[in-house]
Formats: sequence, structure tokens, C-alpha cells
Amino acid sequence: MKENIMQKRKSLVGLEPRKSIQVITAEWEPFAPIGPQVAYHAACIIRGGLFVHGGVTQKDGKEPSHSLHRLDLSSGMWSQVKTPGTPALSHHCAVAIDDRYMLLIGGWNGRLRTPDVHAYDVQEDLWLPISVAGFPEGAGLSSHTANLLSRSKILVIGREGSLRTQRRHGCVYMLSGTVESGHFKYSEYSQSASSRSGHTSTFVGNKLYIIGGRSDHLIEVSPGFSPPPATPCTLMKKVAEAAKSGQLKPLAKMPCGRKHHVTVAGPGMILVYGGDTFDGRSREPVGEMIVIHFNPGPEFYSLGVSRLGRAGHVVVTTGDCIIMHGGLGGRADIFGDAYQLKLFV
Repeated sequence: MKENIMQKRKSLVGLEPRKSIQVITAEWEPFAPIGPQVAYHAACIIRGGLFVHGGVTQKDGKEPSHSLHRLDLSSGMWSQVKTPGTPALSHHCAVAIDDRYMLLIGGWNGRLRTPDVHAYDVQEDLWLPISVAGFPEGAGLSSHTANLLSRSKILVIGREGSLRTQRRHGCVYMLSGTVESGHFKYSEYSQSASSRSGHTSTFVGNKLYIIGGRSDHLIEVSPGFSPPPATPCTLMKKVAEAAKSGQLKPLAKMPCGRKHHVTVAGPGMILVYGGDTFDGRSREPVGEMIVIHFNPGPEFYSLGVSRLGRAGHVVVTTGDCIIMHGGLGGRADIFGDAYQLKLFV
């Protein structure tokens, strides 16, 4: 009689080395249930809390939420932040500045795609007035990405406005300004990147990797950046070591394009999880967990297929773990629970 493989799996934490090489897989385990049920929302970590803003509460929803919630990462408890002036947005981005401000960039406001910027001061529990300039008239941002280069410069990549507008303007912008000044300005940064929507952009060293968002050209690479130092994640270090040691299963072919997935950076590698694929094999979000290792060219590995298929979800990293929240699942369900990633053999 065959033994149950799931019962034999053990966490990598404290695992003693074995002589034979064993394949490593991963799965999402519950971290904090009963959170805000939203998809296509924005999130970032500030002062030990995961702040989750906006999103939609039903599949294909056109009315964005204005809710702001905080998940205490030490206790796993959710709380709602009821500060006046919270904007209603979905398909937007969030970056944390000075471990104090949550900066929201672009998104769908229920009427149109907007390039507006909003700032929440966690310390003072206050939404601050912000003005913006420099973005093409009649255009906006949704399902884009934002990468912090410094406290006063943010790289914004993604779709803006109609196809006619996209032909006249590039899809990469530098957003410059400070929360203290109350003013930010967009300037066109490059027209080299192809138009994408629902993609991710992730720094590995001094290179920016743009992944997904279209059916072809899964990966684009832009070198020459100097991003701020990132907090090393011990879990991603273990994944990188597993790729080098042969403990990950190589993929037989390159993954297809996808959108509304998430990515996490590690030493010389990126983890890609979930999303909607363009190959037509699934009408529901996938649970694939793919490791792209750059050595120096991309090599693709499987970290397993999660039972949790998700799209429009968010992911954040701490020094110890990777946390995923919300998103759209099968049968048009919108989820509100948070999970943490665990590695197994």
C-alpha cells in the first residue's frame, strides 16, 4: 500500500542535510484569516504592519473599494483604519517611503484610469494632499507597477490611456517628488519597454525584470539601476540554494505568458506565483509556482502547483517569510485570508 506523501513532508526549518538530493516544493499555509475580501488591491509593509488598500469586492467589479486595513504581522490580527479622506481605487500600486508613508499611485477610481498620487501618513493617521503634473492629458494608469529608486524617485511602468495615446507616449515614467512638498511630477523615462498590463517589475541586483502582462515576450530586462537595499528574505535564500543544488524540478519548456500574478526576488532569481495564463488551458487563476534562475541566462524550475489558484492578489516579504493576501480564485470567488509560504521536501 502506498504511503501518503503529504504526511511524509517536513518543513525545511531545522532540516538536517541528507546524502541524496530531494526535490523541494512549496505550499501556502494559513497565516491570518478573516481579512478584507478584495482583489486588484495595493499593499505594503510599514512599521510591522501590512497595509492593504482598495481593490474590488467582486469579479469584474467596476466600483473600487476605499477601505484601508492593517494586518499586525506579529499577532496576525486584522484591523480597519477608518481615516477620513481614504480614496476609492483598484488596479493601483503602493510603495512605502521612510517606513512612514503609504504612497498610492494611479488606478481605477470608478470612472476612469488616473495618474493621481495619494499619501497616507501612518504616524499621524492622516491622508495628505498631493498634487501631480506631467502625465499625458486624457490618460491614466491601471494594472501598472511602481518601483522605488529613492525616497524622491519612483519608476512607473505600464499601460496608460487608449492605444492612440500609447503610440504617442512611452509606457515608462519617472515619478519625482516628496510627500513633504506635497507635489509629484511624471517625466517620460523610456519608450523601449513594450506595452504591458497586469505585469510585475522586480529588481535583482542592478537589473529590473519585467515579467508577464502580455502573451509574448514573457521577460524583459533593463540593467543599470541602483535600487535601495532590500531586506534579505531567508526563505528566498533557501529557494536559491535549492536551485543551485538541483533540488528543484526543471521545466521542460519555457512558461507561457501570464498577467495579474505576483513575483518575489531572491539571490539571482525570481519566484513567480499565480495569475491568469494566455494559453487558454485554464479559465481560472493558476496555482503554479515558478522559479526563474539567472545564471546568467534564465533557467526555469517548478516549486510546485499550489492548491490556491490566485489572480489580482498581493505579496510582501519580511526578513523571515513571504505573505500573500486576497485575490480572485476559482468560481469568481474573492478571498480575504492571508497565507505564508512554506518549503517542504
